[in-house]
Amino acid sequence: HFIPPMARDERMQIQQCNWQVVNCTTPANYFHCLRRQIHRDFRKPLIVVSPKNLLRHKRCVSDVDEMGPGKTFRRVIGETDMEIRNNPEEVKTLVFCSGQIYYELLEEREKRGRSDVALVRLEQVAPFAFDRIAENAKIYTNAEVIWAQQEPKNMGPYSYVLPRIMTATREINGDEKRPRYVGRAVSAAPATGMTKTHQLECQMILDGVFGKEE
Repeated sequence: HFIPPMARDERMQIQQCNWQVVNCTTPANYFHCLRRQIHRDFRKPLIVVSPKNLLRHKRCVSDVDEMGPGKTFRRVIGETDMEIRNNPEEVKTLVFCSGQIYYELLEEREKRGRSDVALVRLEQVAPFAFDRIAENAKIYTNAEVIWAQQEPKNMGPYSYVLPRIMTATREINGDEKRPRYVGRAVSAAPATGMTKTHQLECQMILDGVFGKEE
């Protein structure tokens, strides 16, 4: 893959693409996404794949100020923990993810008391935010890069984001990063249909990011 010239201008990048795909993780970003769509002077299909269970998630909240003047849609949301952001050299693992898995990873990180894992959310999957991904990867130069998702390997964004993360880090940062995949194995079905197997797979994803607890 390569970074198209239009990717340097967000407006042109979207105009040249067939559609937009977003997976918003905050009410504010969802609001700004819809507001952006309405106020544009051109039309482009918008696909929102955010799951409905985030509507009830206790941590999926936004302040009113985040929806006010001066705030806009964020294609990528970087690490929000100030301790981790202020000590990037201590970060050993940089996790890119999209959607509700962020909250599961955040909860597990807090449970384990880890401050060496940074979580970055890809809110706009397509058109791909080459610049923002490269920007976040450059902050944590010592970290291993991971792509984490709940879906099986042959589903979800993995096959789409893998070459683009590599391109962004190579062409913009001059230091190519190939993200390690953490998620469910290749499957013909999106879900197992068995509770115990589902729980085991969820735990395997958490262990894949944070390591197995002793």
